[in-house]
Amino acid sequence: MKRLFITILIALTAISVSRAQYVSNPSYNELKQSYNPKEYVRQPTDPYNVSWYGVSSFFLPGIGQLLSGETWRGLAFMGGEAVLLSIIRDAALHIEDIAVTDDKGFLTGITDEAAGKRHMIVLLSALGADLGLSIWSCINAKKVVKVKNMYYQDLMGRKTALEMNLAPTLSVASAHSGALTPTAGLSLQLRF
Repeated sequence: MKRLFITILIALTAISVSRAQYVSNPSYNELKQSYNPKEYVRQPTDPYNVSWYGVSSFFLPGIGQLLSGETWRGLAFMGGEAVLLSIIRDAALHIEDIAVTDDKGFLTGITDEAAGKRHMIVLLSALGADLGLSIWSCINAKKVVKVKNMYYQDLMGRKTALEMNLAPTLSVASAHSGALTPTAGLSLQLRF
């Protein structure tokens, strides 16, 4: 429980720091109609690393969403993970209560076979659901990060939409007498 609290505290701190970097931070739900994550192309200026957020969300569901500014989405995944871990822990404790072990700690049998089967089914189901939640969180974090990166790519692209360059030029001009004379100057180049 302490680890979960510390992780949430670190994540919320990181969110507040990351939000300070950008003036506007629209939510994923606002952006997903405008951006298709399948069309994402990584740029060196992207604020979020897709792979890192996806892997971290697999091992701690919801952390990638929290770090990318999707607080409620991340907390929902973390809440689901907490519920599943609680079910897994309770089922394991019930199995431990009915388990019979020898002097060396090896399992030799169980006292109630029906309860053992029931608790084992609950344990395996919760483990499967936890794996599914981890995979879902990983995929979702990658989608969220791709869409947010695409938004920031557009945002940065709009800021640099007008580019102006001055460059020295050297040309040869003909005088009235037919002789060529070199001239120097500046050229102005505008890109929209």
